[in-house]
Amino acid sequence: MKRIKEIRIQNFKAFQKEEVFPINRKNVLVYGNNGSGKSSFFWALYTLLQSSIKKNDEIQKYFKNYVTSDTATHQTLRNVFLPETDDSFLKLIAIDEETSKEDVYTISHGTINTNKSTDTLIQELNLSSDFINYKLLHNFYRASHKEEVNLWPVFERDIFPFLTDGTQNWLDDIIVKPTTDIPKTPRGYAVSSGRRSNYETQLGNLNDKIQNLLDEITTNANAFLKDHFFDGKDVVRISLKFAKKFTFELVRARIWDVQKQGYRHDQLQIKLDVELYDENKVGNWHRLERVQSFLNEAQLTRIAIGVRIGALRTRPLAESKFKILVLDDMLISLDLSNRMDIVRLFLNKEEKEDLRFFDQFQKFILTHDKGFFNLIRRNTNDEDWVYFDFHRDENQNKAPSVQENLTPLQTAIKNFEQNEFENAGNNLRLEAEAILASFVDPEMKNTARGFVSLKQKISEAYNLVVAENYAKFKRTFIKDWDIEKVRKITTDFESDATLLPGEIARLNSYKRYMLNLFVEMSGKNLIKEKVLEDIDEILDRILNPASHHSDNPLHRAELKDAIDKVKDLKEHLKV
Repeated sequence: MKRIKEIRIQNFKAFQKEEVFPINRKNVLVYGNNGSGKSSFFWALYTLLQSSIKKNDEIQKYFKNYVTSDTATHQTLRNVFLPETDDSFLKLIAIDEETSKEDVYTISHGTINTNKSTDTLIQELNLSSDFINYKLLHNFYRASHKEEVNLWPVFERDIFPFLTDGTQNWLDDIIVKPTTDIPKTPRGYAVSSGRRSNYETQLGNLNDKIQNLLDEITTNANAFLKDHFFDGKDVVRISLKFAKKFTFELVRARIWDVQKQGYRHDQLQIKLDVELYDENKVGNWHRLERVQSFLNEAQLTRIAIGVRIGALRTRPLAESKFKILVLDDMLISLDLSNRMDIVRLFLNKEEKEDLRFFDQFQKFILTHDKGFFNLIRRNTNDEDWVYFDFHRDENQNKAPSVQENLTPLQTAIKNFEQNEFENAGNNLRLEAEAILASFVDPEMKNTARGFVSLKQKISEAYNLVVAENYAKFKRTFIKDWDIEKVRKITTDFESDATLLPGEIARLNSYKRYMLNLFVEMSGKNLIKEKVLEDIDEILDRILNPASHHSDNPLHRAELKDAIDKVKDLKEHLKV
């Protein structure tokens, strides 16, 4: 497997001087207020990956100095507040997890090594990765109430470029090239007999190929919706139809010219149909007219996610050893409960077999919602994730401030070293709450249940540990055997004439199981009980904000002990 080790961005969109992101092969969670650079980070990754399928001049245009009179510079993404002499680049460092070999990839006006035929790693990364943000999902239901939903713009921009056919993606190799290679005569486009007929046959094949893809996505999407949003029940099903297709006349109108984008999006249509299950209706399914008028945003977002995952599943992802999944505020309009339902799927918190393909991705989650950030933060760990805070004052033309977001425990240790004992106690409490919340709710199903005191969380965790011990005992000893015979394990049962040889052998096995279980329970689970008792004991003295005395030498020693106990809690209650 390959992972991203580091990303460097300089003089690109919101970023100015070189910004280094030490990711170290981990997943990434970013919090940032509006205008803080999250979208710039998103587009930096997207631009770098897309460069693998572009020619050099198509990449260099993003790094040119803007000149009003030169339209060739109008697509530049250089930061407008830096001098024209400052370099502008995007850089990605990839590392092989087995060999630790590193590869450096750069795009700038002068250096491009992402699109070489001798090194296709970034091409592989591009074609196996996915990018989803709230703007893209919005396209699923932006039509007015009197219009049908048209997903052609979504597919053209956000799905076709990531689907492979041979060595290129669908948009370049299957859509753009055939429809720009329309046959010509010296006087213009061919409009007669054989050549036109042959070309129309090619367009027909292209239309059929697109519909076949849509059929595969539909199958995948419906299975995903049923299994993961509706508990295996028939509730909603969708279909995708290539309703307005490529024609000779349409292609002759040069629909791929830049200024024809709006016209193209009107003339090509991928129609979204939605049906609701109705047990009282003949055939059991009721088709909705004007989907966006009758489904709420949460339902439409689930459908959008289903389509995106359906498209993702059409790719041969198992063959790729390098892939990322980037989510940029895609759930911004949903309430907390609906957001967490979807995040649980992407994180595969329930470890479902058919969601393990998500585990293959190095994930990037970007959000401007601090509460949402903290929620995911508490339910992930710093062994697998790195966390960043982006901040930028919109009233100043400065670059974003980027800082690694420390865990409350890391911050508490820093507070302690700086004699900020009250802050250290507060942060230890936050860390303990986060550890316990993750332990008692590892699948993140109860995140919206409201305030729960630390004391109650300790009690819930303790009860879980005790219940786990009893469950192990019950599985081993309280099965289908007579309890009176089980009690004989405390007697000289081998000399008991009332027992058959098989029963004596079974009691011997039980005796061994009991000793092994005692050793196991005396290990991990008794340690869990002990660390929970320790946290409960220091709650009032140290973790209670009212008990802080920064100039008390005894309190300093107790606070140091509390830090060690929270470390133990984190180690032994890891989910």
